[in-house]
Amino acid sequence: MLVAPPFSSHDLHHTAGLRVLLLTVPRPHPVFHEMLATTPGETGPLVHYVRHSAQNLFGWLEWLVKCNLQFSFCESKFARRYTHLKPVSVETLVRIMEAVTSIVERAIAVETPEKFGIISDGQSHDSEHYIAVFAFYEVDGGTRFPLLCMAPLVNEETDDLSAASHQAFLATILASDYLKRHDLVLFLVGDNCGVNRRHATLMGVPLVPVTGSTVPSPLNSALMIKLRTLHHSAKLRNYKADLRPIIRQQIRWSSTFSMLNRYFELLPFFDAEAEELAELLPPQRPSGGSDDESVSKALQGPDANLLDVRIWFDGLIAAKPSYTRYLAPRADIAHSPDFETGCVRVLKGQAKRLTRAETAELEPLLVTPSAGEGEHEEKDEEASVSFVERLQKRRRLDAHTVERAE
Repeated sequence: MLVAPPFSSHDLHHTAGLRVLLLTVPRPHPVFHEMLATTPGETGPLVHYVRHSAQNLFGWLEWLVKCNLQFSFCESKFARRYTHLKPVSVETLVRIMEAVTSIVERAIAVETPEKFGIISDGQSHDSEHYIAVFAFYEVDGGTRFPLLCMAPLVNEETDDLSAASHQAFLATILASDYLKRHDLVLFLVGDNCGVNRRHATLMGVPLVPVTGSTVPSPLNSALMIKLRTLHHSAKLRNYKADLRPIIRQQIRWSSTFSMLNRYFELLPFFDAEAEELAELLPPQRPSGGSDDESVSKALQGPDANLLDVRIWFDGLIAAKPSYTRYLAPRADIAHSPDFETGCVRVLKGQAKRLTRAETAELEPLLVTPSAGEGEHEEKDEEASVSFVERLQKRRRLDAHTVERAE
C-alpha cells in the first residue's frame, strides 16, 4: 500500500529536517504512538491517507480482475468515458500487476512453513490445459490454502500432460516463485486418476484422493462408448440428435458432469429395445440413491476428516457390498492405503495400534513439542493433581523401581 506522508518535501525543506521533526513530536505528545493506533478507528478507514494515484491503479486492477476483462479494456474510449478513474495504459497495469504478484508471492513464501501439502487440480479450456496449485498448511491453529499458481502446463513443444511434466512444473513453481523445495512436500491432494497417482509416486508422498470423486456413479463411460459405435451413432442421427456422446476423461473431473448432462440430453433418443444398451443403463430409481447423495454432500463439508469419510464409506459398503471395490480401506484404486488407515487410527485415538507401514507413512507428519511446551504441560498436570495423589504416585514409582532392582 502506498501511503502519502502527512507533510510534503517543501515542508521538510523549511524545517530542521526529518530527524528534528521526529525528535520534537514526542515532547508535546508523549503518547503519540497510542494516539496513532487509535486514530483510524475514530476517523474512519485509512483510504483517506492513500494516494489518489494508488487508488486509481487499484480501481483499474480490481475492475479488470474481478470482471475478467482484457488489459486493453483500460484504453477503450468507452471505458474512459463512463468511469471516474483516470486513464492508464496497458503497460502500466501490467507492470503494477507483476509488482503486486511479486509482493503476494513473497508474503506467502514467508508464511509457508518448511514442510507443507499440495492441492492440485487441472482444467482444460479449448486446447489449453491449466494446472491450479494450492499450498496447505497450518498457522496458529488455523488452516491456510493459498493459490500458488494457475498456469498452462504445456509451454514448450517438448512438454506433455504426463506425470513427469506435472512434477517438473510443480518443482519449477515452488523453487522460482516461493523458494521452496518440492521434495519437502508432505502429501498431494487431487483426483484419484492415473496421472496424479503416478505424480505422487514420483514425489514419494501419499496421495489423498478428492473424496467427492470416489463415490461410484451409476453411470459410467461404458454406455457412452457403446453409443459412439457406428450402429448406435447412425440411429442417433436418424432421430436428428446432433449430439455426440461424451466420455469421462481421467485428468478432467469436469468431464464427469459433461457426460451426465449429455446422458440426459440423449436419453429421449435411446433405443428401448436394444438389450446391449439396457444392460448399461442405470436404474431409473436406484435403491439407496439418497444414501449416495447424502454422503456426496457430506464429503463437501469443510469439517470432514478421514475418520468421517471412513465411517461413511463403511456405511455405504454395508448397504451396497458392490461398493467394496471402490470404497474399501484396501481397495485396488487406493494409492496410499497405509497412510489413510494410519490417519484413521490416529483420529480414533489408537496411535499405539499403528503398524510399521502406517508409522512410516505418518512419520513425516509427526510434530515434536518443544522442551518448554513439555515442561509447561507437566506443570499444568501437577497443578491439577492434589498433594496426596502426587505422593501416592511417587510411592508407586519408588516401589516399582525397587522391584526391578531385585
